[in-house]
Amino acid sequence: MMTTRLPIITLLITLISLGVMASNNTGQPSSPQVPQSNDLARLAQDARSKNLPVLLVFSADHCTYCKLLEDEILKPMLLSGDYHDKVVINKIMLDDYADIRDFNGESINADILSQRYGVYVTPTMLFLDSKGRELDERLLGINTIEMFGGLVDQAINTSLDKLRKSSQQVAVGQQIKVR
Repeated sequence: MMTTRLPIITLLITLISLGVMASNNTGQPSSPQVPQSNDLARLAQDARSKNLPVLLVFSADHCTYCKLLEDEILKPMLLSGDYHDKVVINKIMLDDYADIRDFNGESINADILSQRYGVYVTPTMLFLDSKGRELDERLLGINTIEMFGGLVDQAINTSLDKLRKSSQQVAVGQQIKVR
């Protein structure tokens, strides 16, 4: 009788263990990745269609501050869903040697793009319109997480306001011309 119980008990323990592991895996939301694109023209088209600013982060694999920015600021922003109607988030990896299509559709490398924007420090966050023009002051590096998160929110809101005011002015100008 003891010999038949042992395999059954072992099987039950195994099944219970698998059930606990499965519930832990499915119960936790997966951590989103910060989108990386080598096609800023397509990114701009997406931002333009949604009338949203672009938050473009210049990052590097070897940069511990870039990892901190992603883990503590950007990924939680993406996970929350609160920013989908406020900003299009993307990153450029400076140590990725693939060509990038810039906002004008021109093929360049990341070094040239970073020189165009005067980016010399990673991470650098730019707040851009769909033509690649800066809407608000850029953020360099990262400091206290709580304070930095507030600065990012402020820059996003300022950029969104500028973009929407500009769109309203264009719409008003078009109405005047039509009449």
